[in-house]
Amino acid sequence: MIWNKKERKNKRADTKKQATGFTLLLIPNSSDSAKTIEITYDRLLQLLTGAVAAAIIVIGLMCSMVYHNRKLKASIAETEASVSALKETNASLEATVSQLNDQISADKEAFSKIEDTITKKEEEEAANAEQAAVPNEIPIKNANAILVEDPYKDSEGRTMGIVFSTLKGAAVAATADGTVTHVDSDEENPFYTRGIVIDHENGYITYYRMNGDVSIEEGVKVSKGDVMAVLTDDGYVAYEIKADGSFIDPRTMIQE
Repeated sequence: MIWNKKERKNKRADTKKQATGFTLLLIPNSSDSAKTIEITYDRLLQLLTGAVAAAIIVIGLMCSMVYHNRKLKASIAETEASVSALKETNASLEATVSQLNDQISADKEAFSKIEDTITKKEEEEAANAEQAAVPNEIPIKNANAILVEDPYKDSEGRTMGIVFSTLKGAAVAATADGTVTHVDSDEENPFYTRGIVIDHENGYITYYRMNGDVSIEEGVKVSKGDVMAVLTDDGYVAYEIKADGSFIDPRTMIQE
């Protein structure tokens, strides 16, 4: 084996010149001097590793941001859908409220008409009741009644009103609505066997005297035309009216 000193020498030189890094030469524009920065491979590896780690972190953050952005968009879409549904529901409710208001208005109008009808009916009933309490009829029913001169005009039994001559079986009726306040017993009236008094509670009081059977009692409410007594024989019926405490001529009240 031939030993080649030159080759050995060259191998040593190569070994000495093996690179362990690199040098950056920096020359600023405003300066003539240059600066060098030596960077070893180990340092470069550290920098690259750090850069890769930073890139991974950035990519991870970007992925996370993309994920949360999509999630936020989905949430916003759901919220918008909910808002749209709420708007539709609100529109439906407003339509329902409008219909209800229309119905309420219609009901109010109907109720107003009903109230007007009721008021008119009440007014008519009140007017009828008021009219029914006015003694304006002849107190004789079921028989002819002839207006005659008072047979007791010259005695204590004289009538402060008018007298009718009628037949047996004739009915004596109330000439208006009211309450019976007095019924004579047989002994109380020497000229007529029975007498009836009705208070019509409107300032009018009517008096009925006759010879007959009385079928009404004190305290009973009567209506115009109610029969209160029946004549047992042909005879007379005396009829008197007081208006606000004073006797008046019944003929001014009787309607034909």
